[in-house]
Amino acid sequence: MNTRIRKFLSFSNLIACLALFIALGGTVYAAGKISGRQIKVRSLPGNRIKPRTITANRIKKKTLTGRQIKNHSLTGDEINQGTLTGISAASLADVHYESVTVFLPIGHPSAMATANCPDGSYAIGGGATVSHKDEATVNDSGPSPLRTGWTATGFARSSSGTQMTVTAICVPVEKPGGKTTNMPDNTPQYHPVG
Repeated sequence: MNTRIRKFLSFSNLIACLALFIALGGTVYAAGKISGRQIKVRSLPGNRIKPRTITANRIKKKTLTGRQIKNHSLTGDEINQGTLTGISAASLADVHYESVTVFLPIGHPSAMATANCPDGSYAIGGGATVSHKDEATVNDSGPSPLRTGWTATGFARSSSGTQMTVTAICVPVEKPGGKTTNMPDNTPQYHPVG
């Protein structure tokens, strides 16, 4: 038995075994010591990365687009509403109404009235009504030029006590970065139109 072992323990076999152990040990050592800096950019495909091992703080800002986010994977709690432009559905919980009532003159000129939204809000809708629909007419109704309120004009045909009420449906809107927009004050306006 000893003779057989000695037969295989030649110098060359010993060196080969030693080299094998060093090589295997070096591979294990390297696997435990490789960092992200040692990996060539764009050399790892996505299927080589273990799921749920990359955290948000490891992703460079502004590198992900909507195409790279799985559909229906984000909820409203995970979106900063201040980063959205325009009116978001979440803002609909803050809808409020602003109204102004004016007396209508008989005949022409018509009267104009504007219901203004508070600072930081835009009008997403509105309308106008008259107190006696058989005795008065709303000529026109629509958003004010900057969409900061709702404007309407109207006149009475016979009764001097007829009123017109203009209502604006207002929603607060934030600019990206959380700053509210600057709007005019909420003072009702009454303008005779010639």
